[in-house]
Amino acid sequence: MWWRRLRYVLLLIALCAIATCPAAKRSCTAKTRAVEADELLGYLADRVAAHVAATGRVPPTAAGPAPQPACCEQGGTCAPDATAWAQPGWRELGFSIDGTHRYTYQYAPDPSGLGATLRAAGDLDCEGTASTVELKLAVVGGKLSRVWSHKATSE
Repeated sequence: MWWRRLRYVLLLIALCAIATCPAAKRSCTAKTRAVEADELLGYLADRVAAHVAATGRVPPTAAGPAPQPACCEQGGTCAPDATAWAQPGWRELGFSIDGTHRYTYQYAPDPSGLGATLRAAGDLDCEGTASTVELKLAVVGGKLSRVWSHKATSE
């Protein structure tokens, strides 16, 4: 008699697991895709920090947003494209993306030369929810300080 109850409990657990799997997969996929922006903006910040160490100022040439059009307009991911990273600002930073990616990147220096904003924007699943990762940089005491922000907005 107890095995019948156990069978129903196991069936209920299995149904719950099946019902939550798609949501869990979407969540895991979104987190994995969002790491791209953090890693690449961190790399860009390191490039800016090297310039600050050498000159005391951030690189003066703005770059991006690149690539254009946005990745959702290209089928969900952007293919590697050397021309997207040929702008003088990207060359000054020594930055390009040589693999597929999901964000559009931008570098906006402050006219004073003592700050800049790095931005990655994209709709990771192309369903109308834009994700923006922003990294504010400031030269303080000859070193680069970093302040991160992450935003998601429905379009």
